Formats: sequence, structure tokens, C-alpha cells
Amino acid sequence: SPDALNAEQPNRAALQPHYTMPPTPRVDATDYHSGQHSGRMVRVTGKLLSVEGDRAQLEMSGGGAPAAVVFNDASLAAEFDASLVGSGHFEVIGTLQGDATLQAAQVVNLGTNFDMGMYGEMLSVSKRFPHMFA
Repeated sequence: SPDALNAEQPNRAALQPHYTMPPTPRVDATDYHSGQHSGRMVRVTGKLLSVEGDRAQLEMSGGGAPAAVVFNDASLAAEFDASLVGSGHFEVIGTLQGDATLQAAQVVNLGTNFDMGMYGEMLSVSKRFPHMFA
């Protein structure tokens, strides 16, 4: 019966992911250091270069100086395992401060097998065709 079929269907609203972060631009080293995103939420992806106390440095696509990530939350700091320095890749969502530090709000561990070259190409394409990545 139709009622029996509906009873077996999962609640579609319950299957939808719940996002807590607003849409944020992905930035490379050039964007990060340009000042154009100062005071805004951004996404930075890179290889972990160092972690010390409440700070980490990420090597971003596009070269240049690394991203200086600051985290005040112990759970965010725990994501940056010192054993991953030189091999671990992370995406950090946070507010880019005027002094070019990124105040982390969310951290995603992307593992050690992440292709930064391909990621850089994706960023390049997304800048050329922003309507395809909106």
C-alpha cells in the first residue's frame, strides 16, 4: 500500500547535511597575502609545515609565505598532530586577520595523500569560471 511505502522511506530532511559554516572562498597564497580578504571567513588548504602551541603554519598552493593559523580551541589544536608535519594536509576555515593570521573556526584533516598541484589547478579554474563553482 502507499502508506506502507511511505513508512519505509527515510525522512529526507534528516538525511540532509547540516552545515554550520557560511559559504567561504577558497584562497591560495596570493589571495591570502593580498589583503583583499582581511576580516572575512576564508578556506585555506595546505601542507602542515609546523605546529607549536596554539599556532600552525601551512604551505599553500601558489607558493609564497605560509599561512599562519591560530587556534584558541583545544579541539582544533588536537587536529594538528605534530607527527604530520611535512606530510599532513589540512583545510582550515577561519577569519583572516589584518596581520595575515588565520583565526581557525574549523579544521579538516585531508590526510597525507593530497595532491596540492591538482588543488592549485582547481583553484585556478574556479577563478576563471566562478559561475561553475558558486
